[in-house]
Amino acid sequence: MRVLVCPDKFKGSLTASEVCQAIHKGLIRFDSDIETIMLPLADGGEGTLDVLESVLETERVELIANNPLMRPFSTYYLQSKDLAFIEMANASGLQLLKNHERNPLSTTTFGTGEMIRHALDRGVNHIYLLIGGSATNDGGIGMAKALGYDFEVSDENFKADGAGLPFIEGLVKDDIHSRIEEVKFTVLSDVRTKLLGKDGASYTYGRQKGADDKAIDQLDQGLTNLSIVLNNGFENVPGSGAAGGLGYGAMSFLKAEIKSGIETILDIVGYHKNVESVDLIITGEGKLDAQTAEGKVISGVLHQANTYNIPIGIICGLADLRMSGIDPKSIYQVTDLALNHSDAMTNAGKYVEDLAFNLISDIR
Repeated sequence: MRVLVCPDKFKGSLTASEVCQAIHKGLIRFDSDIETIMLPLADGGEGTLDVLESVLETERVELIANNPLMRPFSTYYLQSKDLAFIEMANASGLQLLKNHERNPLSTTTFGTGEMIRHALDRGVNHIYLLIGGSATNDGGIGMAKALGYDFEVSDENFKADGAGLPFIEGLVKDDIHSRIEEVKFTVLSDVRTKLLGKDGASYTYGRQKGADDKAIDQLDQGLTNLSIVLNNGFENVPGSGAAGGLGYGAMSFLKAEIKSGIETILDIVGYHKNVESVDLIITGEGKLDAQTAEGKVISGVLHQANTYNIPIGIICGLADLRMSGIDPKSIYQVTDLALNHSDAMTNAGKYVEDLAFNLISDIR
């Protein structure tokens, strides 16, 4: 029996690779003759670089860049031959700031632009920009500034951050990086949020980045101004509101294409060539909830499994949602075994192993 083991991370307890190992242990404990193919996955958000490092030949490229408040620090991206994988959260992420520092009016994606510039200088021909977990709501103008774009503005104290958006009156391209036009840019995101309005970037995500009601209104008005100045219609593209409008900025300043994170990662790591020859697929993530059906790892794996008519089992920390099209009996939860939340987090590896044993026992 061949089993494809392809989970996401269990956030806060296990990496995707550690989940793979735990499931593998449970399977061979039941039957040592079971052949497991371990393929850790991610959806283009947090943890994706770890997955890519584990399945591709990559180089970790370190550099000094600015954090969301323009403080220099050491960060990195990955390079594989002429490809670069840049996680914007590594320079512009919420996790880089203390709670009292979080304010999307004063944060910028300038550091993300510095990482892109560094990769361009190294001669890469295709940059994957992984967006998620941002501390920013600047529509990508900070990133653009780092790449040589300039802005005609009505405020002599203008900064390329969230508060600066309303003062932009025009775009200056005289000194942009010479390789932007020749390099392919792909944004990985499964966020479908558009740029503007009550369902847009500022209103949907601004509060978790530290904005109050007044600031959210100001940020949305600023992004509206940017969209009027650039006048390209990208504000209506699903995903343009991702990462505080960085999706919009990437399309506007880099001519980037926004693609599904999980679908792209499945292609990159070779999921399709492995899935055709297996008898069972086991996937999972920390929590099954409403977001699971919207571009997360499990939804991507399920779609492909159904294409090949392969049975699937799901191991998760907690299931808040019984996804349509899935037999609830195929869902195995750590919380069914753990004494409490703390026990589930601390001993997640042991419980995932036991659940894998139970899952294969039920199937066989």
